[in-house]
Amino acid sequence: MTRSIRWKLTSSYLALVLLVLVIVTIYVLQALHRSYLATYTYIVATQAKVISLMMREYSEQKPLVKLQPMVETLKWRKEASILLLDPTARTEARHAVEPEVQQAFAGTEGQAVRFDPASGETRIFAAAPIYTPDKHLIGVVQVSAPEAWVWRQLGRMAPALATASLLGLGAAFLVGTRLSRRITRPLHDLSHAAERIATGDLAGRAPVDQTDELQRLGQTFNTMADRLQQTIEAITTERKKLEAIVSGMTDAVVATDRHGHVVLVNRAAEDLLGVESTRGLNRPVQEVFGGERLPAMLNDATAHGRVTTAELPPGFVGDRVVEVHCAPYRDDRGAVIGAVAVLRDVTELRQSERLRRELTANVSHELRTPLTSIKGFVETLLDGALRDEQTLRRFLTIINSEANRLVKLVDDLLDLSRLESKRAPLELQPVDVGVLVTDTVDKLRPLAQSGGLHLKEQVLPHVWVTADRDRLEQVLTNLIDNAVKYTPSGGRIDVCVRASGDDVEVAVSDTGLGIPLEDVPRVFERFYRADRSRARGPAAERGAGTGLGLAIAKHIVEAHGGHISVHSHMKEGTTFTVTLPKALTGNGELD
Repeated sequence: MTRSIRWKLTSSYLALVLLVLVIVTIYVLQALHRSYLATYTYIVATQAKVISLMMREYSEQKPLVKLQPMVETLKWRKEASILLLDPTARTEARHAVEPEVQQAFAGTEGQAVRFDPASGETRIFAAAPIYTPDKHLIGVVQVSAPEAWVWRQLGRMAPALATASLLGLGAAFLVGTRLSRRITRPLHDLSHAAERIATGDLAGRAPVDQTDELQRLGQTFNTMADRLQQTIEAITTERKKLEAIVSGMTDAVVATDRHGHVVLVNRAAEDLLGVESTRGLNRPVQEVFGGERLPAMLNDATAHGRVTTAELPPGFVGDRVVEVHCAPYRDDRGAVIGAVAVLRDVTELRQSERLRRELTANVSHELRTPLTSIKGFVETLLDGALRDEQTLRRFLTIINSEANRLVKLVDDLLDLSRLESKRAPLELQPVDVGVLVTDTVDKLRPLAQSGGLHLKEQVLPHVWVTADRDRLEQVLTNLIDNAVKYTPSGGRIDVCVRASGDDVEVAVSDTGLGIPLEDVPRVFERFYRADRSRARGPAAERGAGTGLGLAIAKHIVEAHGGHISVHSHMKEGTTFTVTLPKALTGNGELD
Protein backbone atom coordinates (compact mmCIF):
# COMPACT_ATOMS: atom_id res chain seq x y z
CA MET A 1 0.00 0.00 0.00
CA THR A 2 2.80 2.36 0.93
CA ARG A 3 4.67 1.52 -2.24
CA SER A 4 1.60 2.16 -4.39
CA ILE A 5 1.01 5.58 -2.84
CA ARG A 6 4.68 6.46 -3.21
CA TRP A 7 4.74 5.69 -6.89
CA LYS A 8 1.43 7.45 -7.47
CA LEU A 9 2.83 10.53 -5.80
CA THR A 10 6.05 10.22 -7.77
CA SER A 11 4.25 9.84 -11.10
CA SER A 12 1.95 12.75 -10.26
CA TYR A 13 4.93 14.84 -9.30
CA LEU A 14 6.69 14.00 -12.57
CA ALA A 15 3.54 14.74 -14.57
CA LEU A 16 3.21 18.08 -12.85
CA VAL A 17 6.84 18.95 -13.48
CA LEU A 18 6.50 17.88 -17.12
CA LEU A 19 3.40 20.02 -17.54
CA VAL A 20 5.11 23.00 -15.97
CA LEU A 21 8.14 22.54 -18.19
CA VAL A 22 5.93 22.35 -21.28
CA ILE A 23 4.00 25.46 -20.29
CA VAL A 24 7.16 27.33 -19.41
CA THR A 25 8.81 26.26 -22.66
CA ILE A 26 5.82 27.35 -24.73
CA TYR A 27 5.61 30.63 -22.87
CA VAL A 28 9.35 31.25 -23.19
CA LEU A 29 9.26 30.48 -26.91
CA GLN A 30 6.32 32.83 -27.43
CA ALA A 31 7.95 35.54 -25.34
CA LEU A 32 11.24 35.15 -27.20
CA HIS A 33 9.41 35.22 -30.51
CA ARG A 34 7.65 38.46 -29.56
CA SER A 35 10.88 39.92 -28.26
CA TYR A 36 12.94 39.06 -31.35
CA LEU A 37 10.13 40.19 -33.62
CA ALA A 38 9.91 43.53 -31.80
CA THR A 39 13.71 43.88 -31.99
CA TYR A 40 13.88 43.25 -35.72
CA THR A 41 10.89 45.54 -36.28
CA TYR A 42 12.72 48.28 -34.39
CA ILE A 43 15.91 47.65 -36.40
CA VAL A 44 14.05 47.78 -39.71
CA ALA A 45 12.13 50.93 -38.68
CA THR A 46 15.34 52.60 -37.52
CA GLN A 47 17.07 51.73 -40.78
CA ALA A 48 14.13 53.21 -42.73
CA LYS A 49 14.24 56.38 -40.65
CA VAL A 50 18.00 56.78 -41.09
CA ILE A 51 17.80 56.26 -44.84
CA SER A 52 14.93 58.77 -45.14
CA LEU A 53 17.06 61.37 -43.37
CA MET A 54 19.99 60.59 -45.71
CA MET A 55 17.78 60.90 -48.77
CA ARG A 56 16.67 64.34 -47.62
CA GLU A 57 20.20 65.58 -48.36
CA TYR A 58 20.68 63.71 -51.66
CA SER A 59 17.18 64.29 -53.07
CA GLU A 60 18.09 67.80 -54.17
CA GLN A 61 20.91 66.41 -56.33
CA LYS A 62 19.30 63.36 -57.98
CA PRO A 63 15.83 61.85 -58.42
CA LEU A 64 14.91 59.05 -56.03
CA VAL A 65 15.01 56.44 -58.81
CA LYS A 66 18.68 57.17 -59.45
CA LEU A 67 19.47 56.89 -55.74
CA GLN A 68 18.30 53.25 -55.56
CA PRO A 69 21.77 51.79 -56.32
CA MET A 70 23.24 53.83 -53.51
CA VAL A 71 20.72 52.62 -50.90
CA GLU A 72 21.31 49.02 -52.03
CA THR A 73 24.77 49.32 -50.54
CA LEU A 74 23.22 50.06 -47.13
CA LYS A 75 21.73 46.55 -46.73
CA TRP A 76 23.22 44.94 -43.65
CA ARG A 77 22.30 41.40 -44.85
CA LYS A 78 21.68 39.87 -48.23
CA GLU A 79 18.07 38.92 -47.44
CA ALA A 80 17.19 42.51 -46.47
CA SER A 81 15.39 44.72 -48.95
CA ILE A 82 15.50 48.52 -49.39
CA LEU A 83 13.27 50.31 -51.90
CA LEU A 84 12.88 53.98 -52.74
CA LEU A 85 9.34 54.86 -53.87
CA ASP A 86 8.30 58.16 -55.39
CA PRO A 87 4.66 59.41 -55.19
CA THR A 88 3.74 57.50 -58.37
CA ALA A 89 4.01 54.26 -56.37
CA ARG A 90 0.68 55.07 -54.68
CA THR A 91 -1.21 54.00 -57.79
CA GLU A 92 0.77 50.84 -58.49
CA ALA A 93 -1.17 47.69 -57.72
CA ARG A 94 1.49 46.24 -55.49
CA HIS A 95 2.22 49.27 -53.32
CA ALA A 96 -1.38 50.53 -53.19
CA VAL A 97 -2.33 47.82 -50.67
CA GLU A 98 0.84 47.91 -48.58
CA PRO A 99 -0.25 49.52 -45.28
CA GLU A 100 3.17 50.74 -44.21
CA VAL A 101 3.70 52.47 -47.57
CA GLN A 102 0.32 54.17 -47.37
CA GLN A 103 1.12 55.37 -43.84
CA ALA A 104 4.44 56.75 -45.00
CA PHE A 105 2.82 58.61 -47.90
CA ALA A 106 0.38 60.00 -45.30
CA GLY A 107 3.36 61.51 -43.48
CA THR A 108 3.88 58.99 -40.64
CA GLU A 109 6.23 56.06 -40.20
CA GLY A 110 4.64 52.64 -40.71
CA GLN A 111 5.51 49.08 -39.76
CA ALA A 112 3.89 45.76 -40.64
CA VAL A 113 4.57 42.02 -40.42
CA ARG A 114 2.84 40.35 -43.37
CA PHE A 115 3.16 37.91 -46.18
CA ASP A 116 5.14 39.24 -49.14
CA PRO A 117 3.84 37.88 -52.48
CA ALA A 118 7.05 38.94 -54.24
CA SER A 119 9.31 36.78 -52.07
CA GLY A 120 6.72 34.17 -51.06
CA GLU A 121 7.47 34.54 -47.35
CA THR A 122 6.41 36.52 -44.31
CA ARG A 123 8.57 39.61 -43.86
CA ILE A 124 8.98 42.52 -41.47
CA PHE A 125 8.30 45.81 -43.24
CA ALA A 126 8.93 49.43 -42.26
CA ALA A 127 8.41 52.56 -44.31
CA ALA A 128 9.37 56.18 -43.61
CA PRO A 129 8.51 59.37 -45.51
CA ILE A 130 11.26 61.30 -47.30
CA TYR A 131 11.04 65.06 -47.06
CA THR A 132 12.94 67.79 -48.75
CA PRO A 133 14.62 70.39 -46.51
CA ASP A 134 11.52 72.56 -46.97
CA LYS A 135 9.26 69.77 -45.52
CA HIS A 136 7.87 68.64 -48.94
CA LEU A 137 7.09 64.90 -49.23
CA ILE A 138 8.93 63.51 -52.27
CA GLY A 139 8.83 59.78 -51.64
CA VAL A 140 9.06 56.85 -49.27
CA VAL A 141 11.80 54.45 -48.26
CA GLN A 142 10.64 50.87 -47.60
CA VAL A 143 12.91 48.47 -45.69
CA SER A 144 12.08 44.80 -45.06
CA ALA A 145 13.67 41.68 -43.59
CA PRO A 146 12.43 38.06 -43.55
CA GLU A 147 10.63 36.83 -40.44
CA ALA A 148 12.65 33.67 -40.83
CA TRP A 149 15.45 35.46 -39.01
CA VAL A 150 13.33 35.30 -35.86
CA TRP A 151 12.72 31.56 -36.18
CA ARG A 152 16.39 31.08 -36.98
CA GLN A 153 17.27 32.68 -33.64
CA LEU A 154 14.69 30.54 -31.82
CA GLY A 155 16.07 27.43 -33.50
CA ARG A 156 19.48 28.11 -32.05
CA MET A 157 17.97 28.04 -28.55
CA ALA A 158 16.00 24.80 -29.03
CA PRO A 159 18.85 22.45 -27.97
CA ALA A 160 19.45 24.43 -24.80
CA LEU A 161 15.74 24.36 -23.89
CA ALA A 162 15.50 20.63 -24.58
CA THR A 163 18.58 19.93 -22.47
CA ALA A 164 17.24 22.05 -19.60
CA SER A 165 13.88 20.24 -19.75
CA LEU A 166 15.51 16.82 -19.64
CA LEU A 167 17.72 17.84 -16.74
CA GLY A 168 14.69 19.21 -14.94
CA LEU A 169 12.75 15.95 -15.44
CA GLY A 170 15.70 13.94 -14.19
CA ALA A 171 16.10 16.07 -11.09
CA ALA A 172 12.36 15.97 -10.48
CA PHE A 173 12.35 12.18 -10.68
CA LEU A 174 15.15 11.84 -8.14
CA VAL A 175 13.68 14.37 -5.73
CA GLY A 176 10.13 13.04 -6.12
CA THR A 177 11.18 9.44 -5.51
CA ARG A 178 13.04 10.34 -2.33
CA LEU A 179 10.43 12.66 -0.89
CA SER A 180 7.54 10.30 -1.62
CA ARG A 181 9.03 7.81 0.83
CA ARG A 182 8.70 10.28 3.68
CA ILE A 183 5.49 12.14 2.85
CA THR A 184 2.78 11.59 5.41
CA ARG A 185 -0.35 13.45 6.30
CA PRO A 186 1.18 15.42 9.22
CA LEU A 187 3.90 16.71 6.93
CA HIS A 188 1.30 17.65 4.36
CA ASP A 189 -0.57 19.62 7.01
CA LEU A 190 2.66 21.24 8.08
CA SER A 191 3.39 22.21 4.46
CA HIS A 192 -0.10 23.63 4.12
CA ALA A 193 0.37 25.76 7.23
CA ALA A 194 3.70 27.02 5.90
CA GLU A 195 2.07 27.97 2.59
CA ARG A 196 -0.61 29.95 4.42
CA ILE A 197 2.02 31.92 6.29
CA ALA A 198 4.02 32.46 3.10
CA THR A 199 0.97 34.01 1.44
CA GLY A 200 0.54 36.44 4.33
CA ASP A 201 -1.91 34.52 6.54
CA LEU A 202 0.09 34.74 9.75
CA ALA A 203 -2.71 33.11 11.72
CA GLY A 204 -2.00 29.72 10.09
CA ARG A 205 -0.73 27.00 12.45
CA ALA A 206 0.34 23.40 11.93
CA PRO A 207 -1.45 20.53 13.74
CA VAL A 208 0.73 18.73 16.31
CA ASP A 209 1.13 14.99 15.57
CA GLN A 210 1.47 12.39 18.32
CA THR A 211 4.73 11.06 16.91
CA ASP A 212 7.66 12.40 18.92
CA GLU A 213 9.63 13.74 15.98
CA LEU A 214 6.62 15.24 14.23
CA GLN A 215 5.27 16.60 17.51
CA ARG A 216 8.47 18.51 18.20
CA LEU A 217 8.55 19.71 14.59
CA GLY A 218 4.96 20.95 14.81
CA GLN A 219 5.52 22.73 18.10
CA THR A 220 8.71 24.36 16.86
CA PHE A 221 6.97 25.45 13.67
CA ASN A 222 4.08 27.01 15.58
CA THR A 223 6.46 28.81 17.96
CA MET A 224 8.33 30.17 14.97
CA ALA A 225 5.07 31.28 13.39
CA ASP A 226 4.07 33.13 16.59
CA ARG A 227 7.37 34.98 16.74
CA LEU A 228 7.29 35.71 13.02
CA GLN A 229 3.82 37.17 13.33
CA GLN A 230 4.85 39.39 16.22
CA THR A 231 8.01 40.53 14.42
CA ILE A 232 6.22 41.30 11.16
CA GLU A 233 3.47 43.19 12.97
CA ALA A 234 6.07 45.28 14.83
CA ILE A 235 8.03 45.96 11.62
CA THR A 236 4.84 46.85 9.76
CA THR A 237 3.79 49.26 12.49
CA GLU A 238 7.17 50.97 12.55
CA ARG A 239 7.28 51.15 8.76
CA LYS A 240 3.84 52.75 8.61
CA LYS A 241 4.87 55.26 11.24
CA LEU A 242 8.00 56.13 9.29
CA GLU A 243 6.10 56.37 6.00
CA ALA A 244 3.49 58.62 7.58
CA ILE A 245 6.16 60.89 9.08
CA VAL A 246 8.20 61.13 5.88
CA SER A 247 5.14 61.58 3.66
CA GLY A 248 3.75 64.27 5.94
CA MET A 249 6.97 66.29 5.98
CA THR A 250 6.82 69.60 4.16
CA ASP A 251 10.54 69.29 3.38
CA ALA A 252 11.61 67.08 0.49
CA VAL A 253 13.45 63.90 1.53
CA VAL A 254 15.60 61.75 -0.78
CA ALA A 255 17.55 58.66 0.33
CA THR A 256 20.03 56.40 -1.47
CA ASP A 257 21.66 53.08 -0.61
CA ARG A 258 25.38 52.32 -0.53
CA HIS A 259 25.38 51.76 -4.29
CA GLY A 260 23.93 55.19 -5.05
CA HIS A 261 20.49 53.90 -5.98
CA VAL A 262 17.42 55.87 -4.91
CA VAL A 263 15.44 54.08 -2.17
CA LEU A 264 13.15 56.87 -0.94
CA VAL A 265 11.45 59.89 -2.46
CA ASN A 266 8.68 61.45 -0.37
CA ARG A 267 5.71 63.40 -1.71
CA ALA A 268 7.30 66.79 -1.12
CA ALA A 269 10.38 65.68 -3.09
CA GLU A 270 8.15 64.56 -5.97
CA ASP A 271 6.54 68.01 -6.09
CA LEU A 272 9.77 69.96 -5.67
CA LEU A 273 12.02 67.95 -7.99
CA GLY A 274 9.36 66.92 -10.50
CA VAL A 275 9.99 63.15 -10.29
CA GLU A 276 7.75 60.16 -9.60
CA SER A 277 8.86 57.88 -6.80
CA THR A 278 7.59 54.79 -8.64
CA ARG A 279 9.88 55.52 -11.59
CA GLY A 280 12.84 56.76 -9.60
CA LEU A 281 13.22 53.97 -7.03
CA ASN A 282 16.15 51.54 -7.43
CA ARG A 283 17.71 53.67 -10.17
CA PRO A 284 21.06 55.50 -9.97
CA VAL A 285 20.65 58.94 -8.43
CA GLN A 286 22.37 60.57 -11.44
CA GLU A 287 19.62 59.26 -13.73
CA VAL A 288 16.74 60.32 -11.49
CA PHE A 289 17.78 63.88 -10.65
CA GLY A 290 19.23 66.38 -13.07
CA GLY A 291 22.30 68.41 -12.31
CA GLU A 292 25.44 67.35 -10.48
CA ARG A 293 25.27 68.93 -7.02
CA LEU A 294 22.66 66.71 -5.34
CA PRO A 295 24.04 63.37 -6.66
CA ALA A 296 27.55 64.49 -5.73
CA MET A 297 26.49 65.39 -2.17
CA LEU A 298 24.70 62.04 -1.68
CA ASN A 299 27.65 60.07 -3.08
CA ASP A 300 30.09 62.06 -0.94
CA ALA A 301 28.04 61.39 2.21
CA THR A 302 27.94 57.67 1.40
CA ALA A 303 31.63 57.40 0.49
CA HIS A 304 33.13 59.52 3.28
CA GLY A 305 30.40 59.66 5.93
CA ARG A 306 30.36 63.47 5.90
CA VAL A 307 27.46 65.78 6.68
CA THR A 308 27.22 68.56 4.08
CA THR A 309 25.03 71.60 3.57
CA ALA A 310 24.60 73.64 0.41
CA GLU A 311 22.22 76.09 -1.19
CA LEU A 312 21.34 75.34 -4.79
CA PRO A 313 20.73 78.50 -6.83
CA PRO A 314 17.96 78.93 -9.43
CA GLY A 315 18.49 76.64 -12.36
CA PHE A 316 18.78 73.41 -10.39
CA VAL A 317 15.05 73.17 -9.65
CA GLY A 318 13.49 75.57 -12.10
CA ASP A 319 13.68 79.07 -10.70
CA ARG A 320 13.60 77.89 -7.08
CA VAL A 321 16.31 78.34 -4.44
CA VAL A 322 16.79 75.05 -2.55
CA GLU A 323 18.68 74.46 0.69
CA VAL A 324 20.10 70.93 0.96
CA HIS A 325 21.23 69.10 4.12
CA CYS A 326 22.86 65.75 3.35
CA ALA A 327 23.98 63.15 5.91
CA PRO A 328 24.92 59.44 5.92
CA TYR A 329 22.90 56.78 7.72
CA ARG A 330 24.47 53.70 9.30
CA ASP A 331 23.62 50.14 10.28
CA ASP A 332 23.86 48.62 13.77
CA ARG A 333 27.62 48.17 13.39
CA GLY A 334 28.18 51.81 12.44
CA ALA A 335 28.94 51.15 8.78
CA VAL A 336 27.58 53.68 6.28
CA ILE A 337 24.84 52.02 4.22
CA GLY A 338 23.49 55.07 2.40
CA ALA A 339 22.74 58.76 2.56
CA VAL A 340 19.67 60.93 3.06
CA ALA A 341 19.16 64.48 1.80
CA VAL A 342 16.59 66.95 3.11
CA LEU A 343 15.73 69.69 0.62
CA ARG A 344 13.91 72.85 1.63
CA ASP A 345 12.51 75.41 -0.77
CA VAL A 346 13.81 78.73 0.57
CA THR A 347 12.86 80.81 -2.45
CA GLU A 348 10.22 82.83 -0.61
CA LEU A 349 12.54 83.24 2.39
CA ARG A 350 15.31 84.61 0.20
CA GLN A 351 12.85 86.84 -1.62
CA SER A 352 11.55 88.13 1.70
CA GLU A 353 15.10 88.85 2.83
CA ARG A 354 15.83 90.66 -0.45
CA LEU A 355 12.60 92.67 -0.21
CA ARG A 356 13.40 93.53 3.41
CA ARG A 357 16.85 94.78 2.41
CA GLU A 358 15.41 96.75 -0.50
CA LEU A 359 12.71 98.22 1.74
CA THR A 360 15.28 99.29 4.30
CA ALA A 361 17.44 100.88 1.63
CA ASN A 362 14.50 102.61 -0.05
CA VAL A 363 13.02 103.94 3.18
CA SER A 364 16.43 105.18 4.26
CA HIS A 365 16.87 106.93 0.93
CA GLU A 366 13.38 108.46 0.99
CA LEU A 367 13.84 109.72 4.55
CA ARG A 368 17.34 111.05 3.94
CA THR A 369 16.30 113.50 1.19
CA PRO A 370 13.67 115.53 3.12
CA LEU A 371 15.63 115.29 6.38
CA THR A 372 18.75 116.59 4.66
CA SER A 373 16.72 119.41 3.17
CA ILE A 374 15.16 120.32 6.54
CA LYS A 375 18.53 120.15 8.28
CA GLY A 376 20.13 122.37 5.64
CA PHE A 377 17.50 125.10 5.87
CA VAL A 378 17.47 124.98 9.69
CA GLU A 379 21.26 125.40 9.78
CA THR A 380 20.97 128.31 7.34
CA LEU A 381 18.37 129.98 9.55
CA LEU A 382 20.50 129.46 12.65
CA ASP A 383 23.48 130.99 10.87
CA GLY A 384 21.71 134.35 10.55
CA ALA A 385 18.91 134.07 8.04
CA LEU A 386 16.35 134.53 10.85
CA ARG A 387 16.72 138.32 10.52
CA ASP A 388 15.47 138.29 6.92
CA GLU A 389 11.70 137.84 7.26
CA GLN A 390 11.20 137.06 3.58
CA THR A 391 13.90 134.41 3.58
CA LEU A 392 12.62 133.05 6.90
CA ARG A 393 9.11 132.61 5.53
CA ARG A 394 10.37 130.96 2.33
CA PHE A 395 12.59 128.56 4.28
CA LEU A 396 9.83 127.68 6.75
CA THR A 397 7.49 127.01 3.84
CA ILE A 398 10.02 124.60 2.36
CA ILE A 399 10.58 122.95 5.75
CA ASN A 400 6.82 122.57 6.17
CA SER A 401 6.56 121.02 2.70
CA GLU A 402 9.34 118.54 3.45
CA ALA A 403 7.77 117.70 6.82
CA ASN A 404 4.46 117.06 5.06
CA ARG A 405 6.31 114.82 2.63
CA LEU A 406 7.74 112.86 5.55
CA VAL A 407 4.29 112.50 7.09
CA LYS A 408 2.87 111.37 3.76
CA LEU A 409 5.67 108.81 3.38
CA VAL A 410 5.13 107.41 6.88
CA ASP A 411 1.34 107.30 6.36
CA ASP A 412 1.76 105.49 3.05
CA LEU A 413 4.17 103.00 4.60
CA LEU A 414 1.77 102.25 7.45
CA ASP A 415 -1.14 101.96 5.02
CA LEU A 416 0.81 99.61 2.74
CA SER A 417 1.93 97.52 5.71
CA ARG A 418 -1.67 97.08 6.87
CA LEU A 419 -2.81 96.14 3.37
CA GLU A 420 -0.03 93.61 2.85
CA SER A 421 -0.67 91.98 6.22
CA LYS A 422 -4.45 91.89 5.58
CA ARG A 423 -5.03 94.01 8.70
CA ALA A 424 -6.65 96.94 6.90
CA PRO A 425 -10.42 96.75 7.56
CA LEU A 426 -12.73 97.26 4.59
CA GLU A 427 -16.15 98.83 5.11
CA LEU A 428 -17.90 96.96 2.34
CA GLN A 429 -21.13 98.37 0.95
CA PRO A 430 -22.87 98.70 -2.42
CA VAL A 431 -21.09 101.38 -4.43
CA ASP A 432 -22.35 102.93 -7.68
CA VAL A 433 -19.16 103.00 -9.75
CA GLY A 434 -20.46 105.70 -12.09
CA VAL A 435 -21.28 108.08 -9.25
CA LEU A 436 -17.93 107.39 -7.57
CA VAL A 437 -16.01 108.12 -10.78
CA THR A 438 -17.99 111.33 -11.40
CA ASP A 439 -17.37 112.62 -7.86
CA THR A 440 -13.64 111.83 -8.05
CA VAL A 441 -13.24 113.47 -11.44
CA ASP A 442 -15.07 116.61 -10.24
CA LYS A 443 -12.66 116.90 -7.32
CA LEU A 444 -9.57 116.63 -9.53
CA ARG A 445 -10.83 118.66 -12.50
CA PRO A 446 -9.47 121.98 -11.14
CA LEU A 447 -6.03 120.39 -10.80
CA ALA A 448 -6.19 119.14 -14.39
CA GLN A 449 -7.41 122.49 -15.70
CA SER A 450 -4.56 124.31 -13.95
CA GLY A 451 -2.19 122.19 -16.03
CA GLY A 452 -4.06 122.84 -19.27
CA LEU A 453 -5.48 119.29 -19.43
CA HIS A 454 -8.89 118.04 -20.52
CA LEU A 455 -10.28 115.61 -17.91
CA LYS A 456 -13.50 113.85 -18.90
CA GLU A 457 -15.41 110.83 -17.66
CA GLN A 458 -17.62 108.33 -19.48
CA VAL A 459 -19.74 106.27 -17.10
CA LEU A 460 -22.58 103.75 -17.16
CA PRO A 461 -25.59 104.26 -14.88
CA HIS A 462 -26.40 101.87 -12.06
CA VAL A 463 -23.27 99.73 -12.20
CA TRP A 464 -22.68 98.49 -8.69
CA VAL A 465 -19.84 96.78 -6.85
CA THR A 466 -19.49 95.71 -3.23
CA ALA A 467 -16.55 97.71 -1.96
CA ASP A 468 -15.10 100.21 0.50
CA ARG A 469 -16.01 103.52 -1.15
CA ASP A 470 -13.18 105.51 0.42
CA ARG A 471 -10.60 102.93 -0.61
CA LEU A 472 -11.83 102.85 -4.22
CA GLU A 473 -11.79 106.64 -4.29
CA GLN A 474 -8.19 106.47 -3.05
CA VAL A 475 -7.30 104.20 -5.99
CA LEU A 476 -9.02 106.43 -8.57
CA THR A 477 -7.49 109.57 -7.09
CA ASN A 478 -4.02 108.07 -7.30
CA LEU A 479 -4.46 106.96 -10.93
CA ILE A 480 -5.95 110.29 -12.09
CA ASP A 481 -3.36 112.29 -10.13
CA ASN A 482 -0.57 110.31 -11.84
CA ALA A 483 -2.17 110.94 -15.22
CA VAL A 484 -2.34 114.69 -14.50
CA LYS A 485 1.24 114.69 -13.27
CA TYR A 486 2.73 113.02 -16.36
CA THR A 487 0.57 114.45 -19.16
CA PRO A 488 1.85 117.56 -21.00
CA SER A 489 -0.28 120.69 -21.22
CA GLY A 490 -3.00 120.37 -23.85
CA GLY A 491 -3.28 116.63 -23.29
CA ARG A 492 -6.36 114.59 -22.51
CA ILE A 493 -7.34 112.27 -19.64
CA ASP A 494 -10.34 109.96 -19.97
CA VAL A 495 -11.93 107.93 -17.19
CA CYS A 496 -14.26 105.25 -18.57
CA VAL A 497 -16.55 102.77 -16.84
CA ARG A 498 -17.61 99.70 -18.78
CA ALA A 499 -19.17 96.32 -18.03
CA SER A 500 -17.32 93.15 -19.02
CA GLY A 501 -19.30 89.99 -18.29
CA ASP A 502 -19.44 89.52 -14.53
CA ASP A 503 -16.91 92.33 -13.94
CA VAL A 504 -16.76 96.11 -13.98
CA GLU A 505 -13.78 97.86 -15.54
CA VAL A 506 -12.63 101.39 -14.78
CA ALA A 507 -9.97 102.61 -17.22
CA VAL A 508 -7.90 105.77 -16.69
CA SER A 509 -6.22 106.78 -19.97
CA ASP A 510 -3.96 109.70 -20.73
CA THR A 511 -2.05 111.07 -23.69
CA GLY A 512 1.15 111.53 -21.72
CA LEU A 513 4.65 110.44 -22.57
CA GLY A 514 4.02 106.82 -21.54
CA ILE A 515 6.10 104.38 -19.51
CA PRO A 516 9.25 102.72 -20.90
CA LEU A 517 8.61 99.11 -21.87
CA GLU A 518 11.26 97.80 -19.48
CA ASP A 519 9.63 99.68 -16.56
CA VAL A 520 6.05 98.46 -17.14
CA PRO A 521 6.41 95.23 -15.08
CA ARG A 522 7.76 97.29 -12.14
CA VAL A 523 5.19 100.07 -11.89
CA PHE A 524 3.38 98.37 -8.99
CA GLU A 525 6.54 97.78 -6.95
CA ARG A 526 7.15 99.73 -3.77
CA PHE A 527 9.09 102.97 -4.29
CA TYR A 528 8.92 102.70 -8.07
CA ARG A 529 8.75 106.17 -9.58
CA ALA A 530 8.94 107.32 -13.15
CA ASP A 531 11.61 109.80 -14.17
CA ARG A 532 10.63 113.12 -12.58
CA SER A 533 11.80 114.92 -15.68
CA ARG A 534 8.79 113.47 -17.51
CA ALA A 535 6.33 115.30 -15.23
CA ARG A 536 4.72 118.32 -16.83
CA GLY A 537 2.94 121.50 -15.75
CA PRO A 538 1.95 122.49 -12.23
CA ALA A 539 1.79 118.85 -11.26
CA ALA A 540 5.53 118.59 -11.65
CA GLU A 541 5.96 121.16 -8.93
CA ARG A 542 4.24 118.84 -6.48
CA GLY A 543 7.01 116.27 -6.94
CA ALA A 544 6.91 112.66 -8.05
CA GLY A 545 5.27 111.34 -4.88
CA THR A 546 6.51 108.66 -2.50
CA GLY A 547 6.51 105.83 -5.03
CA LEU A 548 4.00 103.87 -2.93
CA GLY A 549 0.75 105.00 -4.54
CA LEU A 550 0.46 102.30 -7.20
CA ALA A 551 1.59 99.59 -4.77
CA ILE A 552 -1.18 100.67 -2.39
CA ALA A 553 -3.68 100.81 -5.23
CA LYS A 554 -2.78 97.28 -6.32
CA HIS A 555 -3.27 95.87 -2.81
CA ILE A 556 -6.59 97.71 -2.37
CA VAL A 557 -7.95 96.33 -5.65
CA GLU A 558 -6.79 92.79 -4.85
CA ALA A 559 -8.36 93.04 -1.38
CA HIS A 560 -11.68 93.60 -3.21
CA GLY A 561 -11.19 90.46 -5.29
CA GLY A 562 -10.15 92.36 -8.43
CA HIS A 563 -6.98 93.15 -10.31
CA ILE A 564 -5.27 96.15 -11.89
CA SER A 565 -3.28 96.22 -15.12
CA VAL A 566 -1.34 98.76 -17.17
CA HIS A 567 -0.88 99.25 -20.91
CA SER A 568 1.51 101.89 -22.18
CA HIS A 569 3.33 103.07 -25.31
CA MET A 570 6.03 105.69 -25.29
CA LYS A 571 4.86 109.09 -26.63
CA GLU A 572 1.30 107.72 -26.97
CA GLY A 573 0.04 107.47 -23.41
CA THR A 574 -0.81 105.06 -20.63
CA THR A 575 -3.98 103.23 -19.58
CA PHE A 576 -4.51 101.78 -16.11
CA THR A 577 -7.48 99.37 -15.88
CA VAL A 578 -9.11 98.38 -12.58
CA THR A 579 -11.31 95.26 -12.79
CA LEU A 580 -13.77 94.47 -9.98
CA PRO A 581 -16.50 91.83 -9.68
CA LYS A 582 -20.06 93.11 -9.98
CA ALA A 583 -22.22 93.24 -6.87
CA LEU A 584 -24.99 90.68 -6.35
CA THR A 585 -28.57 91.93 -6.24
CA GLY A 586 -31.03 90.86 -3.58
CA ASN A 587 -32.13 87.79 -5.56
CA GLY A 588 -28.53 86.58 -5.93
CA GLU A 589 -28.07 87.75 -9.52
CA LEU A 590 -25.28 89.98 -10.80
CA ASP A 591 -26.33 93.57 -11.09
